[in-house]
Amino acid sequence: MFEFFKRLVSPAKAKKNDVVFWVDLPEIPNPPHPDRRAVQCRVANEPESTASTRSVADSAVSAMSIPGIVGQPPTGQSSRKPRLSPRRKHPAAMANRRGEKSPIAFHRERLLAMRIEHLKLCPSERCEQLAAIGIQTAGDLIYGDPKRIAETFRNPARAERAIRRYRAAIKLALSVESMMPRDALLLVAIHRRSVASLSRESAAQLHRDLERFSMSSRGSKMIGRRGVPSLRRVKAWVATCREMAAAAAAPPELARQVA
Repeated sequence: MFEFFKRLVSPAKAKKNDVVFWVDLPEIPNPPHPDRRAVQCRVANEPESTASTRSVADSAVSAMSIPGIVGQPPTGQSSRKPRLSPRRKHPAAMANRRGEKSPIAFHRERLLAMRIEHLKLCPSERCEQLAAIGIQTAGDLIYGDPKRIAETFRNPARAERAIRRYRAAIKLALSVESMMPRDALLLVAIHRRSVASLSRESAAQLHRDLERFSMSSRGSKMIGRRGVPSLRRVKAWVATCREMAAAAAAPPELARQVA
């Protein structure tokens, strides 16, 4: 009997000496679902008022499910509303709203924390002399006294002039986001020391002046192998300076609206 039920539950190929029994079970027409029977019993026990209310609700639901009835969206269309894409905001405004630093603030903080030898402003020997007296970063050079710093060098007058050029280059680079101090030192050498002077310049003319300066002995020594800044970078500097000059010249109310 065990082998019989085993083959009845898990069908397998019949072998030559096996005996197969066919069992014909009668089919049950429309077997009642257990949940459906529970609903029928509950409806039978409800009062007439509740039954009438339920019939009205069922008819409303069936009407909603039929396409073409009022309240049902047409076939092929979704009832969901289209989602609108979020409006993009300026990165500086989003950073200010989240309490983060703006790009220009991050640029200034990064430059002030850079070491003197990484700025590529002066030779390594002068960097070591500055580090010996406690001037190790660009911030130390900016907030230090040029005369006291120059007193430690062999030629104080010459050292003071050089330190003032370094300070002017660092200050100019702090004002323009995409500018580094060694690039600003070239602009200081051709007498462009402020944002206002750069905002009045033509990018093409400024680039030609840098190329002419690179042909001189002093310019070739300062530029070295890295070459003159490209015209694209010069255009970015001039555009940034013009925006800053326009914002500074705007009325206070308009400046608040722009900010």
